[in-house]
Amino acid sequence: MRTKAAFLIGGAIGYVLGTRAGREQFEKIREQAQKVWEDPRVKSTVSDVEQRASALVKEKAPEIKEKVTGAVRQATDTVRSRAGGDGDAGSGTGSDS
Repeated sequence: MRTKAAFLIGGAIGYVLGTRAGREQFEKIREQAQKVWEDPRVKSTVSDVEQRASALVKEKAPEIKEKVTGAVRQATDTVRSRAGGDGDAGSGTGSDS
């Protein structure tokens, strides 16, 4: 779906830039897009989507945090086991010199 949308957008841009009156056409399209963006229904929909996305992020944050923490622990354990160390190496002052 994104590929089709990108293709259509690219085609529209190519059309606008390729026409003799490209700048005029571009301005008309830009003005129409601005009108759509400023439409109260569009603004309301955008606001609703933002609120839903924010709520979803807040809801899923603890679950995602646990998954990331588990993955980091597993990766750390894997690196330690392959290095043959107990994990204390590198926990000094942080200076490599």
